[in-house]
Amino acid sequence: MIGLLCQSAIGDSADSEFLLNSEQREPSVENIFTWDAVAKAHNAKPGEQDIGFEFRFHNKTGSEVQIKRADSSCGCTIARLPKLPWTIMAGQKGSIPITMDIRGKTGVITKTVVIVTDKGLIPLKARVAIGAASEPLKKRSKEERAANLRAAAQNRQAIFAGKCVECHVIPTIGKRGKQLYSTACGICHESKNRAPFVTALRPLAKDKDSQYWQQWIAESKPNTLMPAFAKKHGGSLDDNQIRTLVAYLTRIFPRELKTRRAATLKNKPALK
Repeated sequence: MIGLLCQSAIGDSADSEFLLNSEQREPSVENIFTWDAVAKAHNAKPGEQDIGFEFRFHNKTGSEVQIKRADSSCGCTIARLPKLPWTIMAGQKGSIPITMDIRGKTGVITKTVVIVTDKGLIPLKARVAIGAASEPLKKRSKEERAANLRAAAQNRQAIFAGKCVECHVIPTIGKRGKQLYSTACGICHESKNRAPFVTALRPLAKDKDSQYWQQWIAESKPNTLMPAFAKKHGGSLDDNQIRTLVAYLTRIFPRELKTRRAATLKNKPALK
């Protein structure tokens, strides 16, 4: 469910929580300073144009830190800092306001502002879901699900058109790796309402290589209802998204399975 995006990648390798713009919490995220969050998300309302984020921090380093500048990944997103260099004393609290201009934009927009300090770099991420992407996914009735299954049986690419876009296209916009798996794959393969002909991927995943997953995702699997997700076939994913999804399935997915199995065995009652 895209509605908001409470987990996403910060950087290329680690997952970090996106704090909703409407929520507040005490600083607890360590990155030079201690932050309330280093990634924040907002659901845009009709008519909104300039989205404000406030990243609150507490200097618990025991020494002063000097902020030299803020570098943005895009001119539409800027940090508003006082006169630079800005010296943050030990124990001092403060905040960095960031504004994103979303005029003319749709979908899910993520921008990064890097705070450059004399102790290192602090990337702050701002994410906005605009238009249909900001609306929670609608629950489908049994009748609607049955109708969708019939449509998929006639044309497996049908999930990328019509009302199916709400669940199978919009949530994948801008996603990579693990989060993309949740929105593009898990929505069917790990659903509580998983149809009998939809494969459970976790029992299948052992010893599968990148070529196997690349074929399944980009080109579909022959003689099944598995759609082809590559955009060249009318799917929703670009080549880079598919690469990150294949990397997740071959490198991280098997380790997650191993950890789950170990946890299950550990918690399994001993036989008397």
